[in-house]
Amino acid sequence: MAVVDDSLNGMDSNLHRIPLAWVVTLALAGLWETGVAQTTCPPHAGTLVAQGHALLRSDSITEAGERFSQADRLCIRNLDAKVGLGYVALREGRLSSSDSLFRLVIKADSNNADAWDGLTLTSWQSGDHAKAMTYGRRAIRLHPRNSATRDVLEAIDPDWYRPPPRKPVPASRLQLVSRTKGDRFEILSLGSWRPFYIKGVNLGVALPGKFASEFPTDSVTYAGWLDTIAAMHANTVRVYTILPPAFYRALRGWNLSHPKQALWLIHGVWTELPPGHDFEDSTWKAGFREEMQRVVDLVHGANRIPPRSGHASGRYDADVSRWVLGYIIGREWEPFAVKDFDASNPGMRVFHGRFLETGPAPAMDVWMAEQCDYLLSYEQRRFNALRPVAYTNWPSLDPLYHVTESTGAEERAWRDAAGRTVPADSKEYENDAVGLDAMLVRPTAANPAGWFASYHAYPYYPDFMIYEPVYDTAQSSDGRSNYFGYLRELKQHHAGIPLVIAEYGVPSSRGLAHLQPQGWHHGGHDEVEMAHIDARLSREIQEAGAAGAVVFAWMDEWFKKNWIVADYEIPHENTRLWHNVMDAEQNYGLLGMYAGNGDRTPTLGDSTARWLALDAYAKDSSARKGTPETIRVGSDESYLYLAVELAGMKGEAFPWDTLGIRVALDTWSRNQGQRRLPGAQQAGDIGFEFLAELRSPSDAQLLVTPDYNPFVGPDAIVDGDDFGRFARRPISVTQRNDGRFDSLFIISNRARFGRDGTFYPAKGYNRGRLRFARNAESTLADWYYEPEAALLELRLPWGLLNVTDPSTGTIILGAVPDGAIQTTRTDGFRIGVMTVATQNGKAVGALPQLGSDGAWHAADFPNWTWSTWDSPKYHQALKPVYDSLKVLWGSE
Repeated sequence: MAVVDDSLNGMDSNLHRIPLAWVVTLALAGLWETGVAQTTCPPHAGTLVAQGHALLRSDSITEAGERFSQADRLCIRNLDAKVGLGYVALREGRLSSSDSLFRLVIKADSNNADAWDGLTLTSWQSGDHAKAMTYGRRAIRLHPRNSATRDVLEAIDPDWYRPPPRKPVPASRLQLVSRTKGDRFEILSLGSWRPFYIKGVNLGVALPGKFASEFPTDSVTYAGWLDTIAAMHANTVRVYTILPPAFYRALRGWNLSHPKQALWLIHGVWTELPPGHDFEDSTWKAGFREEMQRVVDLVHGANRIPPRSGHASGRYDADVSRWVLGYIIGREWEPFAVKDFDASNPGMRVFHGRFLETGPAPAMDVWMAEQCDYLLSYEQRRFNALRPVAYTNWPSLDPLYHVTESTGAEERAWRDAAGRTVPADSKEYENDAVGLDAMLVRPTAANPAGWFASYHAYPYYPDFMIYEPVYDTAQSSDGRSNYFGYLRELKQHHAGIPLVIAEYGVPSSRGLAHLQPQGWHHGGHDEVEMAHIDARLSREIQEAGAAGAVVFAWMDEWFKKNWIVADYEIPHENTRLWHNVMDAEQNYGLLGMYAGNGDRTPTLGDSTARWLALDAYAKDSSARKGTPETIRVGSDESYLYLAVELAGMKGEAFPWDTLGIRVALDTWSRNQGQRRLPGAQQAGDIGFEFLAELRSPSDAQLLVTPDYNPFVGPDAIVDGDDFGRFARRPISVTQRNDGRFDSLFIISNRARFGRDGTFYPAKGYNRGRLRFARNAESTLADWYYEPEAALLELRLPWGLLNVTDPSTGTIILGAVPDGAIQTTRTDGFRIGVMTVATQNGKAVGALPQLGSDGAWHAADFPNWTWSTWDSPKYHQALKPVYDSLKVLWGSE
């Protein structure tokens, strides 16, 4: 998993969400509770102060200032008047004046809570959070009920009321709760060591609408998740980076309450690539090691992390170290980065650390051993504790040799020899050019915790997983399996140390990004298929001899991006606001995060009432039998929904042998797009970008006008010169009158050569094929016809309609090959539906009605727009994969 995000997370980003006027108003609501009585002042001064506060609360700032000034002139000793003037200055942004006034009051009365509140707000507004925290704590002691000051303190630090974390004190004896022994893990239980097979879940925790680093901050959320994960008989959770303190408190709470069902933790240490691929860059390396220190300290409940952009922070006071199984540091390094670092540091070298060492090894292998040793040394020195450690690896950097996977240079050489096109940039395909080998590292005699290998391994990528002959003929207990063949060879190489498959699984996305021989593709699975596949992969990982597996992932995360569609999710920072069901990376979760309100979301073949509740787009009360009578339209964060009521057909099956249905969509500019539909005698004056051809339940697809098709078609399969994302057509919205529409065919597996010159043609699929089914039959259903209501139900993913961001109504306008994609805000959609004769494709009836010339005309089409959003609506439910793994893990 590659978490890439630069958004703010932490207290700083929340401070400015609290309106100053609101905070001041709340502060004023509590004034005078602890103020000094002004017994020597004229009564009228008190009246003026009361009027001033009332005016200030009603936002009459100038008038309030006048009343306070009059009161101050009447009685210089009236501290309430000076407090009021301080709040007026604060509201007007005169922070130095407000600071002086509040300090003047405190000098006269050090117990004036209102002045301490004012100093808190002034310091907060000026950005001095340390002083705001100091003043706020004093104010709360004097005036405990002041919610405004509490809000400010919580915005600065949600754990402001907690005591500081304990200071680390090394244990007198080495603390060892887990270790490796041969090919397996062991945990300490009731004073003795017992074998432990990892049945884990990777915790991605960014909810819909959130950036990758915007984590939930309440323990209740995490406690609920941990309870549900434990109920599926998982024994381990893995986190990639530091989460908020609430997670660790929830984990500690769960484990203390359920000692016989404790969840172990594998903790990551996250970082990005170093500048220039120089892993010895001093600043970057120091930052990576500082993150290791933070992780070690926090799992022992002994850390306070100040707010940092893009990171969790707070007081980490929950000691979960007794349940930390091990560490997996780093991320999936790109092969080109490792290759560059090794090339910059040629030759073999040796590392002798306190807890890990190597024989002669390449630079990157030594560097990884050194960082793992640093983490172990830090934890031992600070807490006198050790546990197993590994670094993140994946098949693209495994130490195995694959004859079917050429390097970039080898690929270019074979293409030159064959006279084929050479890819402009093949760096990302260096999947067998360099490797990292955990077997080059070994624990020293001082390390009783041990060492293990960790891999993110999926069944569909890299291509050697698909083509390597020894994998292609492999058989597990469940049958033929390329994946099992790979796992078996990987484990053979790592004999003698535990091998953990720290990520695996398939996504339940409509979109598909890579094809696999057994059908375990990178996407394209309905949720039942996903459940069967993930359970089988789990069995095969164990059968191959691994020490455990951690399924990816706990929940669907909308912020994620997949290479095949990421270029068309624009603006990229808004991907988190909508659920792209065409994006495989967004749909791995055991816990599904679905668009819209679950009670009202239209579902195929379920409740016709939900479809009939959609807004009416067009009606024709005179429609003949079998022709469209009403078109209804709706949308949510995933789909465009269309419901078509057919006249005179209630209770009757649709006659697919004689009639078909066409749904035409104009998504940009009425006078652009395809003006003539296939088989039509006349071209109208409205152009369509998309056409859904529904010929029968077994033959339906969405088509696109050729100019507006972002991807090359099936011709690239014949030519064999496609390079996946590089095979992009120029995109434009132009006027056409030839009746031509293209399929939405897309290349998923690029054409390529093996090291021995074997050519492997490109592979792809038509993502525009529309599946007829009820939702209950398949979560990938696209359309259904309900005979009882004579209702056609159709849902189309935004990603199929060249909508790059439905939350802002943004669509593709144009692009050039390998160039920037231009977008625009749509001016609305126009929708037309017609029934056509199967024999000749001629229209039998249409809505809007056809003109006297037999064509559609722009003036007859209403404009449909949808409401955009800043915060998405969503609902959640466990997918069937949860139950399949629950049964599997519960039986072991």
